[in-house]
Amino acid sequence: MNGNRFFTGIVLGVLFPAFLLSVSAAFAADGVPDPSSPAYAENCGRFTIAPGGGEKLEDPELGNFYRISLWVLDMNGDPIVGIPPHDIWLEHEDLATCPFPFAQPDYPTDTTGYTEFSGKVYSGIAGDASDGIDCDNAFLYVYVMGIILNDSNPVCVSTDSPDLNGDLAVSIADFAKFASDYNCTWNIDCDRCHDYDEDGDNDISDFALFGSYFNASLCP
Repeated sequence: MNGNRFFTGIVLGVLFPAFLLSVSAAFAADGVPDPSSPAYAENCGRFTIAPGGGEKLEDPELGNFYRISLWVLDMNGDPIVGIPPHDIWLEHEDLATCPFPFAQPDYPTDTTGYTEFSGKVYSGIAGDASDGIDCDNAFLYVYVMGIILNDSNPVCVSTDSPDLNGDLAVSIADFAKFASDYNCTWNIDCDRCHDYDEDGDNDISDFALFGSYFNASLCP
């Protein structure tokens, strides 16, 4: 009898702490975003952002169909419901972002952990090609509660901006950058960060778009 009790005590002494650790780990993972949670763009491309708000990710009139979808799961694989928009944002190291909220989803995560971005990004860019920035390939990352989703891979949507020096305004300093390759040869040595209509050059149509933001775009 005593031997059975002794054996039972050993078993409980080994298994019970392990059980507690397992339960604790499950609770610890509950509500913590899994970095492998999926995030993707409806289409790949580039759109124009600005400190005071530029184009929308989703705007059929402009030909923008870049809605970004995400499903936030926790470390147990369960959807995280009701994450507020201010805890979810888009980011890239070359962006000069306005204070929160600068890029929020349209609504909190639903019962499946789903939400989406279809609106504006309130931001400028910290430079252009002269600073080593390629606006065709500065793809956006999705963050939830400070954690990068999609296995740290960006979505295939990039940005350009009339704020070309990252001071969160559109001024004469930005115009100097924009004018540096004005009327460049089509698709050759043209800075993509200045090509707002994405037709491969920097011409009067890009000037018109730049001008619409000049001295008229500040953070909200």
